[in-house]
Amino acid sequence: MPININGVVSGIDTDNIVTGLLKIQQQQLDRMALRKNGIQQRQAAFKTVESRLLSLRADAGALSRSTNNPLTRLSVTASDEEAIKATASSSAIAGVYQMTINSTAQAHQVASQGFSDADSEITQGTFEIRLGSGDPRIITIDSNNNKLSDLASAINSSDTGISATIVKDSAGGSTPFRLLFSSSKTGASNQITVTNNLAADSGSAVKPVINFATPVQAASDARVTLGSGAGAISVTSSTNQFKEAIGGVSFDLLQPTDGQKVSLTVAKDNTAAVTAVQSFVDSFNGVLNYISENSKYNEAAGEGGLFLGNQSAAKVQQTLRTTIQNVIPGANPLANRLSTVGIRFNDSGTLVLDKAKLENALNGNIEGVSAEDVKRLFSFGGQSTNSGMSFVLGSTRTQASTSGYQVDISQAAEQAAITGTALPPSTVITSGNRSLELKLDGKTATVQMNNGTYTPQELADHLEQIINDSDEFPAREIKVSLASGSLQLTSAKYGLTSDVEIVSGTAIADLGLTAGLKNNGRDVVGSFIVNGKTEAAVGRGRLLTGDPENENTADLQVQITLSPSEVVAGAEGTITVSRGLASSLDQVLGKLLDNENGLLTSVDDGFDGQLKSLQTSIDRQTKLFDLQQQSIRKQFQALETAISQLNATSTYLGGQLASLPQISNQ
Repeated sequence: MPININGVVSGIDTDNIVTGLLKIQQQQLDRMALRKNGIQQRQAAFKTVESRLLSLRADAGALSRSTNNPLTRLSVTASDEEAIKATASSSAIAGVYQMTINSTAQAHQVASQGFSDADSEITQGTFEIRLGSGDPRIITIDSNNNKLSDLASAINSSDTGISATIVKDSAGGSTPFRLLFSSSKTGASNQITVTNNLAADSGSAVKPVINFATPVQAASDARVTLGSGAGAISVTSSTNQFKEAIGGVSFDLLQPTDGQKVSLTVAKDNTAAVTAVQSFVDSFNGVLNYISENSKYNEAAGEGGLFLGNQSAAKVQQTLRTTIQNVIPGANPLANRLSTVGIRFNDSGTLVLDKAKLENALNGNIEGVSAEDVKRLFSFGGQSTNSGMSFVLGSTRTQASTSGYQVDISQAAEQAAITGTALPPSTVITSGNRSLELKLDGKTATVQMNNGTYTPQELADHLEQIINDSDEFPAREIKVSLASGSLQLTSAKYGLTSDVEIVSGTAIADLGLTAGLKNNGRDVVGSFIVNGKTEAAVGRGRLLTGDPENENTADLQVQITLSPSEVVAGAEGTITVSRGLASSLDQVLGKLLDNENGLLTSVDDGFDGQLKSLQTSIDRQTKLFDLQQQSIRKQFQALETAISQLNATSTYLGGQLASLPQISNQ
């Protein structure tokens, strides 16, 4: 602890003297503290630059996407938004689509006869319920649950998708309570079926009878008609959602009236495009302006900005400006630089957007320029010489190439498919031969067919429907068709993970199938050829992906939809990869922001190193300062002690001398 000497004995202002003696050392510490604060401020300023660069990268990334790019986004306007709601993907075709809404999808509802009370006694036995092609559930009624309300509770706990509610019918007279069955799914294929094996009426116990002949609400599909001419197209859906009626357009029926005519207008969403480009311009300018404002010298304050003379900050600015001013090779010469679509640098070195010119380019009002050209100016994409192969995406490691990369396919992707034996003209399905256990794309489950008599085509259609509608096969789809009179089951999936196998079931013999019949799909196999040199690729399903270590085609993904018969010796086509301005900027920003080798990381590490070194010096200087202070204060303490001792001696001697005359008088 420091020693405090207040100069009581000597009368000296010790604290001021000590402070004065150590003034130079204190000034050194103060200068170090100021330097530390300055470094921390510059480090914080670069953190702000990093944050702004991340925001810019997000905006550039949106414009660089090959799919769902805001520059080619479409909007849908419905003539009656209370009747229909629609969305469009980038694959939709602009135009006006007229349709008539004939009917909406309805869920099946049926009810029992009336009972005098909700807890009326019912007869005992079994009660089997089933929704559509789902698995049946058997409910057993005995003396422990033989009330109408008990049957309702058992149905609600059966996990069949059927709910049961006791309702009071105001026209029911003395027996107003009825058991209402409701399907959880709409559509004609989701009808409720019941096998009622409860006993006949006996005494006070009444057998519930479900009136299927007069349903409360019939199960029905939604149906719309596209167009109004002789060639009008009728489309149905088990729900009120239509996803494939119009290519790239999905629509939901809301509250239309039967027979209502509506129109859907699909058009370019220029608002989204202009907003995305403006956001990009604002983010770009935000980085440049922040660096510029902090690189100025303030004459009034007599101090420079945090980035004044900083080469790293200047390099960030220069890199951004250089990247964004590039001409895109391979792009339309009429739209291969920013100025051609209304974006230019002003006198202050920041971007300015001419929205009218951009909209003209997007609308095709600039001769020779289309919305796709504008997208290519910004995005990362590719074009193919073969319609059976298409660019999907790439990464920052995928190199652009105006001359293109050849794609050599040695094996096309295939689906798993199995074929049974020939079927008879009709097949009867009963409760004894309706189960089929199969494996589809790695998932094994059992489906139950509906009782009935089927032609081969009806059997194929029914089997396809119950498998695709089954909750046991989530996100899986199968195609069941006829091949020379035999059932052919084909997975909708391509590749090695596509598989179909017949496991067991009471229906397999009548379907012309056998247990153990199985097949797997095949992945696409191929490679890329760059200037005569082969670069490896890995196939998964229909997707061919360049090896991450490839010099040019690293991470390049190409969708191969060629059939086995379309595979030829040598290259099947060429993929030309172009990297637009937003994509190039995204690549540059990725390098600047890299957590290991990026410029911003290097700058931050440099600041950390300076602060660590400076703190070491501050700690050392502070320790030395404290030691010097203690040493000086100890010397003053010794001085005070010596003076105190001299004062005591002086007092003693003074007393002794004062007594000498008295001694001499004696």
